[in-house]
Amino acid sequence: MKKMSYKEKFVQMNKEAKATWIVAAILIAYWWIAGFGTAGMDYTIFHMPGWFVLSNFGVWILSIVLVWVLTAKVFEDFSLEDDEDETTKE
Repeated sequence: MKKMSYKEKFVQMNKEAKATWIVAAILIAYWWIAGFGTAGMDYTIFHMPGWFVLSNFGVWILSIVLVWVLTAKVFEDFSLEDDEDETTKE
């Protein structure tokens, strides 16, 4: 577990939150593009419309990949406890 100051923790939490919002925006954009962008095409996958498979199952697979990227590259393990001495605050 990484030891960080209060400011470093705050910066890391903001970085993680922003990255999570970006991943959510990517997933929503993919869902819209795959669902509405391919709705006019006439093809089936496993006897289901292609737009349904691409938008629903595709976003599920993409979310697994993007969450793995977040945990591997962006998130860090650190304690949320206040590590500062009580004597330094007084």
